[in-house]
Amino acid sequence: MLSRLRFSFLQLGILFVLTSILLPAASQTLSFGLMQPITLSGDTTMVITRDYILQPSMISNVTTPDFLQARLSDNKDTLLLIRNGREMQTLSTLHFSAGNEMFDVLLKKPRKIPVSISFDPNGKKYTQVNIVGDLTNWNPNVLHMQMVNGKWVLPLQLNPGRYQYQIVADGNWFLDPGNKDSIDNGIGGYNSLLNVGGSEGDAPDIYTVWEDSLTNTLDVSGSAEHYVVFWDNHQLTYKEIYSQHEEDFSEGKDIVIAVPEQAKSVKRSQIRIYAYRGNLISNDLLIPLEYGKVITDSKLLDRTDFQKTIMYFMMVDRFVNGDKSNDHPVDDARVMPQANYQGGDLAGVKQKIDDGYFEKLGVNTLWISPVFQNPMGAYQEFPEPHRWFSGYHGYWPISLSKVDVRFGTNAEFKSLVDDAHGNDMNIFLDYVANHIHAEHPLWTSHPEWFSQLDLPDGRKNLRMWDENRLTTWFEPYMPSFDHSQPAVAEACADSAMYWLTTFGIDGFRHDATKHIETEFWRLLTFKIKTEVAIPQQKPIYQIGETFGSRELIGSYIGSGLLDAQFDFDLYFDARAVFASGDIPFSRLSSSLKESFDYFGWHHVMGNISGNHDMARFISYASGDLKWNENAKEAGWNRHITITDTIGYARLKMLQAFNMTIPGIPIIYYGDEIGIPGGDDPDNRRMMYFDSLNRFEKDVFNTVSKLTQLRSNHMALLFGDFEVLQEQSAGSNDLQFAYLRSYFNDAVIVVFNRSNEQVTLSYPLPTRLLNAIPQAQMGTTINRHGYQIDILDIPANSFEIITFDR
Repeated sequence: MLSRLRFSFLQLGILFVLTSILLPAASQTLSFGLMQPITLSGDTTMVITRDYILQPSMISNVTTPDFLQARLSDNKDTLLLIRNGREMQTLSTLHFSAGNEMFDVLLKKPRKIPVSISFDPNGKKYTQVNIVGDLTNWNPNVLHMQMVNGKWVLPLQLNPGRYQYQIVADGNWFLDPGNKDSIDNGIGGYNSLLNVGGSEGDAPDIYTVWEDSLTNTLDVSGSAEHYVVFWDNHQLTYKEIYSQHEEDFSEGKDIVIAVPEQAKSVKRSQIRIYAYRGNLISNDLLIPLEYGKVITDSKLLDRTDFQKTIMYFMMVDRFVNGDKSNDHPVDDARVMPQANYQGGDLAGVKQKIDDGYFEKLGVNTLWISPVFQNPMGAYQEFPEPHRWFSGYHGYWPISLSKVDVRFGTNAEFKSLVDDAHGNDMNIFLDYVANHIHAEHPLWTSHPEWFSQLDLPDGRKNLRMWDENRLTTWFEPYMPSFDHSQPAVAEACADSAMYWLTTFGIDGFRHDATKHIETEFWRLLTFKIKTEVAIPQQKPIYQIGETFGSRELIGSYIGSGLLDAQFDFDLYFDARAVFASGDIPFSRLSSSLKESFDYFGWHHVMGNISGNHDMARFISYASGDLKWNENAKEAGWNRHITITDTIGYARLKMLQAFNMTIPGIPIIYYGDEIGIPGGDDPDNRRMMYFDSLNRFEKDVFNTVSKLTQLRSNHMALLFGDFEVLQEQSAGSNDLQFAYLRSYFNDAVIVVFNRSNEQVTLSYPLPTRLLNAIPQAQMGTTINRHGYQIDILDIPANSFEIITFDR
């Protein structure tokens, strides 16, 4: 059936009817999920076709914009997009014909621009000068500067953004003396700061205005000049219209989109809208549909809609001891209690599901630490001071098909998953694909499947996180798989599929993602799509763990790769801002923008409150843990408590931030009440639920209210994002506010990080003129036309204002 995409300039009263297109029904075999945009790179971009078309042999034609040439390999496994010298469009589309269907993928113009870093040694002689920092994932042996006319110079191609770095001259690290910009590194020191881009002006913005269920249309407005619109993986095409109005598309002009008739036959589909002005790309919009109708009620979403996810991460051994009969701590005096098993098990997790704890907290997804069988004995860590540990954490698998006897049985794990599903919850399993423990039979039967521990230069290939990223071992007793071998990759992927198909879990958290080749993640994702997702019509969520730059993190995310990773860079900036008293909110605002630029405005990245590999947020926020001290040794050498209750207030602000920004909020167990702790293993204390003090109860109640607000407001799940500028005199960088809106739902979030109560005023966009505001946290608000005043917002607190339009 023919469908139309209609654009109207409402203020001019003119309606343009655009090209009618015939859309195919949603495919069940050639693709699954939304095809993610491709950012072009340099003169040639290689596309792995199976990332987009699951059966590449069925590709019959590829169409590109006129500034690109397409070169499809003979086996159709790869596609080269080659620039031909014509001017590139900011946004364009790649078209696949496969079988009897058409699929469209958004293309983005390359973002990288030329940058040069120079260092004047002022006559001092150096043998070698390098750059270390975000650009190298803090490996000092990657970027080498060259001497040119008496200065050390390094030319680069970089994406716009902020980059922390230092100079390394003959092994000595120091700030760049030629760069006046520096930034607190969050651990008691400073780094030089390189700011790239930002000279082209403000990017355009777009937002939803209204939807009409009778005509099945929706209205979008903004300051962009050109739009690219998709229904699922099919572009809605149109004729060029802007020239008739001298490229005039100013604030307030609208586009009206008619939802395709084919959408009525699909329970869940999406409208995606991208836009740009000149070289500047706007925010993008994602609009979910149910049988062709725009979803405006969050109750229509379910736990398979990734944006609806609110995740809770617990370490099984440290959560609840539900079955004391399986308590078998390692009997070794060298293992301190905090490094030994403490009794938590699957029965304990199931107990908390059944008693309604997670329902009360408001989470719908459990990320469970690895449950694989680990050694029964103790092992010594490689780095000093060479302490002894048990495998209580689950990351030393000696079997990848059996549940650890100290946690329960395979049958108990299946019962836990079924019980979670019965309570409308997801289970994501922490899967270890990078390595095994030396007690695993594979190490004896197939030693050739693993990378080398002994390097040619005589060093041990241990903890070389970035220098030997894909081959390094974590410990001498933890052989690292060589996934570049097809047999190894197949075996590891099939092992993951065993847990997915046997137990019916809903997703994976993947350990040590960056230490595994992307080819493995492609293989696993292909198996998931073809063996589970398509046959069961069930989306499977995959989130990875990568510490590094956003560029590195993003290289593992895409249509044929993972759905998301943890946004550690955003967390580190949020931690610095909320847990300290002097880091400006501008740092957090810039960090958010960089995440949007790399991952999209409707990404499903993980926004964490903390995790098992770093000291507890509240211990920094309360001042009981110093930024410049060794958090791991602090946890071993003293009992860290909370001596300043400001830590609880700051923790609540972090939780409010995570619950109101795009992405998936993740609560690390204990952060819903404020358990303190240093680094591993002190950040893995036993969870407790009783005898909470009033501050802990307040944190729990606040987090519970935040989860309910998020779950009930489409603006917090699918809304746009706009930073608001405070209007009153005397405002400073200790306050921060943003607006999220989605059709008739809108939310403003305001933070006051100062030590005094303040009154703040913010402008309201015209679309909120008739909306009714309500302060959810109890602050008094006044509305004056296009301005809202938040009166006497307390020190170190936040307010969430909802609007009903």
